[in-house]
Amino acid sequence: MFKKILDLKVQYQDKYILAANYLFIVYAFFLPIYAKPVKTIFGMVLVLFLLSGNIKEKLLFAFKDKVVQAFLLFVLVHLIWILGSENLEMAVFKLKELKYVLYMIVFIAVIRKDFIYKILTGFLLGIFFSEIVSYLMLFDIRIPYLVYTGYGVNVPFMETFTQYSTVLSISLGILLYGIVTKKQKLWVKIIYVMFFISASSNIFIIQSKLGYGLYAISILTVTAMIMIKYKKYFMLPVSLVLIFGGYFIAYNTSDIFHNRVNDFFNQTEAAIDKQNYYTSTGARVGFYVYSYEIMKENFLFGVGAGDHIGEFKNYVKEHETNKKNIHSMYENTKNGEYASLHSEFLDNTLQFGIIGLLVFLNIFYQLLRYPYDDHYMKVVQIIFIVILLSVSSVSLVFLYAKLKNIFIFLSALTLMHYHNEKRLKLL
Repeated sequence: MFKKILDLKVQYQDKYILAANYLFIVYAFFLPIYAKPVKTIFGMVLVLFLLSGNIKEKLLFAFKDKVVQAFLLFVLVHLIWILGSENLEMAVFKLKELKYVLYMIVFIAVIRKDFIYKILTGFLLGIFFSEIVSYLMLFDIRIPYLVYTGYGVNVPFMETFTQYSTVLSISLGILLYGIVTKKQKLWVKIIYVMFFISASSNIFIIQSKLGYGLYAISILTVTAMIMIKYKKYFMLPVSLVLIFGGYFIAYNTSDIFHNRVNDFFNQTEAAIDKQNYYTSTGARVGFYVYSYEIMKENFLFGVGAGDHIGEFKNYVKEHETNKKNIHSMYENTKNGEYASLHSEFLDNTLQFGIIGLLVFLNIFYQLLRYPYDDHYMKVVQIIFIVILLSVSSVSLVFLYAKLKNIFIFLSALTLMHYHNEKRLKLL
């Protein structure tokens, strides 16, 4: 009798995990689109996780993971440095935003290995849906009852066009690798190719200058992976044609791309040669110039959690003579809880010194050296590592909800999971 009750309990626990994995497919779809369904679905998954049993064993499994430890160490630095913060409101806000790191533990404990590709497909379909909406916005077509939460031209759901171009770059890298290396039916291959073309084109009709660079970085990263693994050296000329051909077509057909590229080079040249920091690109150059000076005085421990914006503004006011430069850099840092220097590298180094920078980079290092037996998912991992490191140089990853959650989710998706092949055979 007792054995039957125990077997019945185990069967229900397995069904909870199965249901949670199907929910994760929907979760992945909405991740680049709407925050509210994502939170609701995660709440449902959390309940199923608590009902699935072996909680202590699953938690210990997750906490032993080197990548999880790297993320938690990053949170710990924010927590420790908050003790000496003079801008407690900003420091506490950023610490609260890092609570989503804890989601990784549930992901690792619940996701089944046989669902990884289904979940990844759900994520890619979410991006594809965003693309369709973006193209409709280009022709001023709005879908009734659809809530547009994006910012900027042709960006339907992301907080910034930089975030949108980031997820597009990750998706087109994943698709390109699948097109070249995976054996698929012809109709599936055609869908992959069409999706790749649409993602590439979509990057060039939004306003993200960074996104234009990410397009090349994504393709070159995948090309390197294919050449290393499969010795397909023809990919190098193919990738160069894709990159320069894409830029040539976009420069001659897209006014947005044409103007943004010209502005970037003109503003960068003016910032470097004439110290003109009163443009959007020039301000970012100014951030690096003056942050470097502040870093030299606070190399090891930084200026404190949340205190870097005030310190930066004070330093600029004291040392910059051009009032237009001062005004531009003040305006571009923003105010309040979302204030930043538009760079994860700068924000972390100024707040926490070289210690904070190394702790931040350690997340990517642990991901990069992570042992994984599925080469395709390892490539997915490398793609988003390279893209997000590139983004971190001139933008943010952890401050914006959608991009941060996508980073955490994709990281967890490419780690070892509690429900691995050995456990699945027992189900």
